[in-house]
Amino acid sequence: MSTLRVTAPDQEYKDAILSVIGHKEQYWLVPVREAYEGKIGLKTYCYLALLGGGGDNVVANITTAESLDEPIGMLQHVFTKPEHRRKGIASFLMKDLLDDFKARKGRALYLGTGYGSDAHRIYRRYGFQDIGDRTGKMRFLTEKDFDEKYFSGRDTDVRPLGWEHWPGSDILFSVEKGWYMKNLAFGAFDVHGFEGGFIKLMLGLREGNVKDAKVMISDDAVVGFASLALDPRWNYGVAILDFFMHPLFLNGANKLIQSISFGSEKTQSFVEASAKYKSHALEDCGFKFEAKLNEQLRQKDHSLDVSIYSKRA
Repeated sequence: MSTLRVTAPDQEYKDAILSVIGHKEQYWLVPVREAYEGKIGLKTYCYLALLGGGGDNVVANITTAESLDEPIGMLQHVFTKPEHRRKGIASFLMKDLLDDFKARKGRALYLGTGYGSDAHRIYRRYGFQDIGDRTGKMRFLTEKDFDEKYFSGRDTDVRPLGWEHWPGSDILFSVEKGWYMKNLAFGAFDVHGFEGGFIKLMLGLREGNVKDAKVMISDDAVVGFASLALDPRWNYGVAILDFFMHPLFLNGANKLIQSISFGSEKTQSFVEASAKYKSHALEDCGFKFEAKLNEQLRQKDHSLDVSIYSKRA
């Protein structure tokens, strides 16, 4: 067996890579395929195991999607063909991947898996640490004070959402503190891996179901995330404004909301009872309290009231 790192947009092994991650829902293949076609500016690496030469002999894959010069990233698409499992192949790939990530001055790798699963125990053996309480969200850090350094910026800038913000957005949605409801339209609550949700949101921007999405950047960190998505439950174009701020950057909420391009549709935003700063930011930006939903949101062992704020163009 040999191992190989394939860096996008090198297309030689594209079809082989897509074949070994093809067991997932089709939307997962979009960023990998487009990265290897040179269509999106996302650093994508696939670590392959081969029994012989050429794409037909690829038997296993692990992918990382990364950003920044000193990388942060997500570990994805860990797969070995069934007939070659329990031979230690994934262990060889994981060692190669982590050695390479550290050699490239990588800082943090995030992943999501089933808590307590075989994969979860394997990741722990390689130094991945749990985030939150039994969430299945994990990370591998090369510096103990990563959070303090990564979120140490002061100045902020708002930018249109792009694929280069995928790893940073996943880190933001994985923080343990802050508002419990992070993005209602895409089902993000508590410590939450936003890998799949991010892909769906980006595809929604292409299809017109998501009207706008912005991120707030401080230094290189994604510290705020906002999206305006049509609510499919209604038949005349009601939109949901979701926004989440890192707790250290709450004072940027107004700036982030004001960057969103609101259309002619009615816009609603949902706020858990304890997120007072979120309510104040919406009011400052012209939203009005519309209704309260009693015990609407479940947070572990207790229920939360949810307020609805609305605005018309």
